[in-house]
Amino acid sequence: MIDTVPMLVGAIMIKTVSVYELSEQLETDPESVLIDVRQSSEYRQGHVRQAHSIPLGTMSLVQMLAEWGREAEGKPVFFICQSGGRSQRLLDELADAGFENAQCVAGGMVAWQAMGLPIEGKPLAVPLVRQERRLLLVAGLVAMAGCALGFLAHQGFFAVPLLVAAEMIFTGITGWSALGAIFGWRDRLG
Repeated sequence: MIDTVPMLVGAIMIKTVSVYELSEQLETDPESVLIDVRQSSEYRQGHVRQAHSIPLGTMSLVQMLAEWGREAEGKPVFFICQSGGRSQRLLDELADAGFENAQCVAGGMVAWQAMGLPIEGKPLAVPLVRQERRLLLVAGLVAMAGCALGFLAHQGFFAVPLLVAAEMIFTGITGWSALGAIFGWRDRLG
């Protein structure tokens, strides 16, 4: 069962649900209706599997109520956007139109992804794989050592951070890393 967090803003009752509660709801009640109101490009970059995409502004409130009113009759309805603002505004407009059986997902997709919940689509930010993280760690340590030796021993060691920077630029452009080859990481990066 979903615990809603009712808040009074002006004279409007706002109902929100956390992403964790929504995740549990979708798992236990597959009949729940989740509507993603972000733009199509945002939806393609990553969305909750069960979400139906209806970008704000593509449908009037009357059309949305006609489309989803019958579909969602007797079912829990949730609206999600990127961070909660757009879905909350839509929820307010729907409440003004007499449709009050919906909830806003607090924090939206930002909160969903922050909790590590599964998404479909191709997110913009791709997490670094272990090999890339090791390469960045080694490059950072070598650059720091070069700077330290440049201050403490000889100014010629300041060339080391320049070489590391050149290596990182080359790796970024080509996907191949000389440092990776030196340390036995043969796979191409990226």
